[in-house]
Amino acid sequence: MANNLTENINLFQPTGFRVILDRKNYNNLAFFVQRINHPGAQNAATETPFSRIGGVPMPGNTMTYSELTMDVLLDEDFEAYQEMYNWMLRLVNEEQVAPRDIYSRYSVEDESQGGKIPTYADIHITALTNSNNKNKSFKYIDCVPTSIGDITFEATNAGVDFLTFPVSFRFSYFTIS
Repeated sequence: MANNLTENINLFQPTGFRVILDRKNYNNLAFFVQRINHPGAQNAATETPFSRIGGVPMPGNTMTYSELTMDVLLDEDFEAYQEMYNWMLRLVNEEQVAPRDIYSRYSVEDESQGGKIPTYADIHITALTNSNNKNKSFKYIDCVPTSIGDITFEATNAGVDFLTFPVSFRFSYFTIS
């Protein structure tokens, strides 16, 4: 019998990651990401009825992914928050995106940005080794934001806890390389 145990028995450190997102349009968001929840994947089984047994699960034929969620540190100028808010607003604002263009790769022409701003963006999460070298890369294809979470302003906070806000994305699929 072959020994299939990995030769690298080092454990992954939860702080060993880097986020890369469309740097031209969402540079602040990528810089201030504090936490990422890699989404789960489901392949729902189909129940096939058999007499006297009930149902026997058969492998499904579609993958369903949970949302990719991030906790983002809130910078003093709210730049990361504003990038996300503007992205989501562009998706529903008919003055910026014509209904015929909502599913296109680019949503709006922006002269200040030097071209069109993309509707979708690929998000790359790079897992680093304990020596901070690139190890694995997760690429989430065609991400689109679905929610920005609450920000809690609190005057009674005794310590200096930096504020974060959650962001959720849906995507087509992901790859691991």
